[in-house]
Amino acid sequence: MDGPLGSVDGVEAGELERLRRRAYGRDGDIAGDVAAQARLSELEAAQHRQLTPVIDPAPSVPTAPWWRRHRWLMILGGAIAALALVAWLSQLLADEPTAIPANTLTEMALPVPDAQHRWKAVPAPDFVLALESVGADADKPQDNLGTLDALGLNANELRQYENFGRHRVWSGESRYGTVCLLVADYAIRERNGAEGCSPKGLETVAEMMWSHDQGLHRFVLNGDHVEVYVFHRAADPSDASKGSVPFK
Repeated sequence: MDGPLGSVDGVEAGELERLRRRAYGRDGDIAGDVAAQARLSELEAAQHRQLTPVIDPAPSVPTAPWWRRHRWLMILGGAIAALALVAWLSQLLADEPTAIPANTLTEMALPVPDAQHRWKAVPAPDFVLALESVGADADKPQDNLGTLDALGLNANELRQYENFGRHRVWSGESRYGTVCLLVADYAIRERNGAEGCSPKGLETVAEMMWSHDQGLHRFVLNGDHVEVYVFHRAADPSDASKGSVPFK
C-alpha cells in the first residue's frame, strides 16, 4: 500500500477507490484500521495536488530602455505645452472686443446716460417746448384708458408745455414719488404717443418711434421746459445723421 507521494497513478487510483468504499460505503469497515485510514488520507491529498492547476506567473513586461522613456517624456511634455499655449491664446482672444461689421451697426445711434444720469455727447436739442400752463389752467388730457391713475398722476396738477406739432405734452409728479412726462396726439396711449417716469433727481425721458421712417423723437424734461431730439434712419449707414424732420 506504499506508493509514491504527490501523484495518483492507475494502481493507486484503484487502491484509492477501494479505500473510499471501505470508508464511505454502506458496509464500511475502515474505522478500526488505522493504517488504511492513513493511506486513504495520503492518496486523497496526492489526488488533490494533482488536480489543482499550477498557474505560471505572467511574464513581466520588459522595461523600456531609459532612452526610450526619455523620448516619450519629451513628447508628452511638448503636447502639454502645446495645449497650454492654445488655452492661453483662446483666453486672450476671448478678452478682446469683437469687431462688429459696419453693415450690422444700428444706423440710428442714440446717446447713453453717464453716471450722473445725464446724456453724454448730446447735441443741442432740435426743439425746446416752453411751459405754458400749470394745474387748473392746463388742458386736461383725454385718458380713456386710465393711464393717469395707473401712473399715480392727478389731472388737476399737471404742467402743460407748447405743442409739438399735433402732439400735446404734459409733466407731473406722481403719488409714488416719480416725475412723469406724457406725450399724446389724441388721447394718452391711443394712436401715437409716449410716456416715461423716473425718480426725482433723474432725467425724465419719453421716446416715440415713427414706423413710417423708423425715426425716433426723444422728449427730455429739463426744468421748466421740454427738449426734443429728432433721430431718423438714413438709407446708408455712413449717412446716418440726426436732424429735424417735418411734423406728421
